[in-house]
Amino acid sequence: MNIMKQFVLGRRLVGSWALDRGVTLDDAAAISLAEHLAEQDWQVPREADDLELSLLSFLVLETAHRYYVQADKALKTCQSDEGRTLFTTEMLPERLADLAATLHFYDQAPSMAEALPVNGLASLQSLTNTLFAVIAAHFPAHMAEVHAQSMRDEVAEVIRARFPRRREHVPVYSPTHLEFMGAVDRTRCIFAPSGKYWGARDYEESIGFEANVCRFAEDLFHFMLVAHKEKFKGLALRLPAAMSDSVERLAETTARLLDGLSRIDPAGSDCLRRVDGREGWKFEWAGESMFLTAFGTCYPEDHPRNPYGFEYTYFFFQPDFVLRNHPGLIDGKEEISRQRILASFRKDGMDYDNTGKEAEHARYIRPMDADGPAVEWWRYLPARRQAAEQARQPVAG
Repeated sequence: MNIMKQFVLGRRLVGSWALDRGVTLDDAAAISLAEHLAEQDWQVPREADDLELSLLSFLVLETAHRYYVQADKALKTCQSDEGRTLFTTEMLPERLADLAATLHFYDQAPSMAEALPVNGLASLQSLTNTLFAVIAAHFPAHMAEVHAQSMRDEVAEVIRARFPRRREHVPVYSPTHLEFMGAVDRTRCIFAPSGKYWGARDYEESIGFEANVCRFAEDLFHFMLVAHKEKFKGLALRLPAAMSDSVERLAETTARLLDGLSRIDPAGSDCLRRVDGREGWKFEWAGESMFLTAFGTCYPEDHPRNPYGFEYTYFFFQPDFVLRNHPGLIDGKEEISRQRILASFRKDGMDYDNTGKEAEHARYIRPMDADGPAVEWWRYLPARRQAAEQARQPVAG
């Protein structure tokens, strides 16, 4: 039995089943379930369909799904004599308590601060793999049918009655994330399918642009907090289609969005004051620099920034602390990787050209034509537009 495959497949199956059955967890619900399971007596053996064991597997796999946990190599040996000694059932209460502690940190993270808070808590990557290893090592009968046991009606009934989700927005189950993943599946970017992504809350027309930016700022800070420990790659924001119905409108929306974020930057970088067409500038927020990719409804289907048929404007934020640690961008590989990505798009007639767009921020938005000039979105910043309008006013007298 390949436990690594069981983990990865189970993560996807349980996440999809939980969404379909309306029993998805949020961090608070997962914490309560973990604390409940930590109090159980995990004596061996147990029946394959033991309900507490099924709830444990559900918790591990659903949490792994919400946080895009990958299988660790340790799962290869957990069913050996050495593995059974290493991953004992006595570990379960402590590791479940650790799981609750990390989830609590993510769920009750402090308000936006000038720098991301750090701690010595274990990652969910490590904890869910360890818990799954214990299950595999000591409950082989359950492991043989772990997916079916985790998705039983009895499990759904318990979750619904005793551990219901409270938060409306859970990033991995959000409409933005689910739709964005459809675009990821279709993109020609060779690195995209292996990434770990979240979606922000949906845009609410009734509260206005500025209020939506404030909500997104909260989601962005939460994402960055998690991404730092769990190695996420990016956060998607979905805005109305009309906000990108032309390249000019997309540039204006980009400027408004970044201006709104900069005004409430907890680190107060005021980075937009310095932006121009020269290389070296970075958008900074909460003490971290990042890259931004804009997708617009103005682009035809064969354009690399078309939102893949979805009638929304998309922005994709990637903090440098994860982007610059990608295996394809370190050790002098960045230019080679960029050429490979370009070749992948070009093969399907979706060319783009970086000539004249050497500055990273000149690539936030793409011109309509591959070899067109950089879209200077910074010219649409409210302060600059106001200054330009004032300069055009006739001098009195």
